[in-house]
Amino acid sequence: MAPIITTARIVCKSKEARVTVTEAFHKIIQFTQPHEPEVLRYMVTLPVEDTTGTVLYMIEECARRPLLSDHRPAHTEQIRISRRKRRPHTTGPVQDLIKLFTTGDVLAQPPEVHVCPIIASHNSSLVPRISSNPAIVLAHFGYEMQTREKALEGSKSIAEEMKKESGTKGFTVADDKEASCVRTMVVYESWEAAESVHKGKEANIERGGTSGQGAVRVRAVDGFLGREERGKL
Repeated sequence: MAPIITTARIVCKSKEARVTVTEAFHKIIQFTQPHEPEVLRYMVTLPVEDTTGTVLYMIEECARRPLLSDHRPAHTEQIRISRRKRRPHTTGPVQDLIKLFTTGDVLAQPPEVHVCPIIASHNSSLVPRISSNPAIVLAHFGYEMQTREKALEGSKSIAEEMKKESGTKGFTVADDKEASCVRTMVVYESWEAAESVHKGKEANIERGGTSGQGAVRVRAVDGFLGREERGKL
């Protein structure tokens, strides 16, 4: 089964509420990193351009879909994107986040969550540290259903090309069939590298049958970008 990437855009009621939410995610990260090796990446990130101080993005990559049931309830409780049964061993920190989201009065609106199979990726064998302040860009590119296969194949070829870019530390492509778009997450060693590489990538994806719909620049403030023993970000 293909690995899965989950992204959640969370808008909090205030700056203080965002701090509370990030602290709850920190507890999940503390448990996940040593105890759940199939979770390849778990990050809390903040938008670079956010002036409100209330928005955050959670990014999680799992080696296989079933593990997501341990983490998704905290996000899906608010938006009801899945009716799958929860696994009985949902961790305490996740249960705490569920409680916070449902009774803590911290959310300004339901989280926007996307759970998508990964169709292509390239990751550096040297895992960047949060402290190195890597540049992370989230983007999505819409496609018409009749051009889906072309768009996916084009995106896979871009993933191969990204391996040659010295400033690129990772590239993940996912297929969001529900939204008819390709979603990408790219990790660069710096914002300078992001500026020089990202524009060319967008143009190449558009030629593959998709149309760009903007990108969000984020910086990681907590979590882990990957596991060194897997050669993953």
